[in-house]
Amino acid sequence: MIRNKKGFTLIEIIGTIIIMAIAAVMIMVIFGKQFGGSAITAGQVQSQYKLVEQMELFTSQYRDQITNNSSFTLATFKSSYIDGKTYVDGANTGMVTFPYGARTTQQCLKVTLKDGDQTLVSIFTY
Repeated sequence: MIRNKKGFTLIEIIGTIIIMAIAAVMIMVIFGKQFGGSAITAGQVQSQYKLVEQMELFTSQYRDQITNNSSFTLATFKSSYIDGKTYVDGANTGMVTFPYGARTTQQCLKVTLKDGDQTLVSIFTY
């Protein structure tokens, strides 16, 4: 007589549930710290977003001034658009000179934004 075997036995179902429970515990042990510490990271991302948003505003103003202002200089751009603005780190913002080729140098404006422990630096040239 041939028995028609369909479905799972109770032992197979219980065994599968036990294996899945063990796997879930292992995943929680491995990734548990990442799930619990995400609030700090979210705050850092929000802080960095503020800095990127402010730097994008400066970059937009810079592009507008280069395009539409025939008497544009980096010094006047700094005094008009950068100095005293939110998040600008005045101690690390200013005119810097970089070597450009063998005998010349390039005057640049280094803008540093700071919010807590987040820092964003950009270089503007002309």
